[in-house]
Amino acid sequence: MKYNRIFPVATLALSLLASSCIDMEDNINPNGVTEDMMKADNLKTGAFIQQMQTRVILVALGGKLSSDYQISRNLSHDLFAGYAGSTLGNLQSHQQYIWQDGWINSTFNEAYTGIMMPWREVSKLAKEQGRDEVLAIANIIKIAGMSQITDTFGPIPYIKYGETGDYDSQEAVYKSFFQELGKAIDALTAYYTAGGTSVLAQYDKVYGGATENWIRFANTLRLRLALRVVYADAALARAEAEKSLQSTAGFVESAAQRAELRQSLVQYENPLYIIDYEFNKGDTRVGASIVEVMKQLGDPRCSAYFTAVDGEYWGVPMGITGHLSDYQEKCSHFNVTKYNTPIVWMPAAESFFLRAEAALRWGIGGDPKSLYEEGIKMSCSENGVEAGTYLASNNTLSGYSDPVSGYNYTFTTNGLTPAWDDAANFEGKLERISTQKWISLFPNGSEGWAEVRRTGYPDLINAISNGSNGTVNSDLGPRRLPFCLQERQNNADGVAVGRQLLGGADNAGTRVWWDKNPRF
Repeated sequence: MKYNRIFPVATLALSLLASSCIDMEDNINPNGVTEDMMKADNLKTGAFIQQMQTRVILVALGGKLSSDYQISRNLSHDLFAGYAGSTLGNLQSHQQYIWQDGWINSTFNEAYTGIMMPWREVSKLAKEQGRDEVLAIANIIKIAGMSQITDTFGPIPYIKYGETGDYDSQEAVYKSFFQELGKAIDALTAYYTAGGTSVLAQYDKVYGGATENWIRFANTLRLRLALRVVYADAALARAEAEKSLQSTAGFVESAAQRAELRQSLVQYENPLYIIDYEFNKGDTRVGASIVEVMKQLGDPRCSAYFTAVDGEYWGVPMGITGHLSDYQEKCSHFNVTKYNTPIVWMPAAESFFLRAEAALRWGIGGDPKSLYEEGIKMSCSENGVEAGTYLASNNTLSGYSDPVSGYNYTFTTNGLTPAWDDAANFEGKLERISTQKWISLFPNGSEGWAEVRRTGYPDLINAISNGSNGTVNSDLGPRRLPFCLQERQNNADGVAVGRQLLGGADNAGTRVWWDKNPRF
């Protein structure tokens, strides 16, 4: 298929590559690798690894602006997860389900220029040098980033990336994820067992090169993705979950092990701070759904997540069509700092909730109640608060009234409370696990939105205004983003295949492959 997309190479990678050129003398063995060559290749590899790491969740580093995060993630994933509300002046936006092609282009392009392009270069270098451990880490980062992209669009170019513009079905992409993660875990385990406790420590801004933590993250990521597909392919989901649970790799279980772009290793601007506190009067505030769920449940993490306004927490609902300055003044900010709040790919608490769901579904991996409660305590600990009596609380959700517009909404639950209820049915228990996992994932909108689509929990406040012309169900919210305009123009054949593989209209109401929960 014709494939016309041309991707720019990042400035950081280009400058480092330029500094690593080597003049080879005629008498050097062309099949050998000298120490100087290895150092140079590490420089190239390290530059690409860093580039990938700053694009899993886009940060302001290497000349990038927080506005790139805003249009590629905040004005879609963060909104749809219920984590953010937009107070941007442009009211024709994704929060009313009116799609902006330029923003969608950004979501797609940031992933391919920032993850897939450098991954291809790292992959070549690692294979040439026989460095399986480097390839393993590159693959883990790639999957952490590209899983969010396939969850956004459905079919994407992946398996033959760089060779053709072919789109792969999401089912095929996920099966490739599982194969790659299995190989990565095996390769890193072999490397670690042989004494390789560190990989590219100078360049790794997530774990500082700690091999063991990369293995734990990969194993936990496999469990995350296994449960993601449970309603589409239950047998595949259980098989991959069992691999993770039976593995000796372990899971991410502490703040030191969680996957984050560490401010202690690389200084960057937290994009939520910039777009909340520095853009105009603030282009974003926290979302009404996350605020109301946590506030009504009496969650002790409210003070860690949000700022109070006159002693109260309020969020911006989806689909507002006016009163922007009122929302900016009356609604809570994200409680983040510019240079100290890290971007977290996977909190430690998530691994406990993943195992709690596996235990609930299949009776494997432990006790769901114990894991659920450990997840809450870990999330509280990660956010510097005490769980206190929260685990015994019978608070539930009721109604919501927007303090600015007067819009009202009534939550629907299966008896949701923070306290575990052994007498609850499967859905009642799953709602507890899923809701607490969703809270723990904040403010990672990509994962939060995926989990809300997968499980239906928690119930999110409907958008006040729905401008989708009927393509998006107001009760369900967007299920994906349409294929981007740049791809439709430059890779028409690939997109045509993607549409066939999608199995429905190319709009935001069509479900991705794994989105098959029989409840809705």
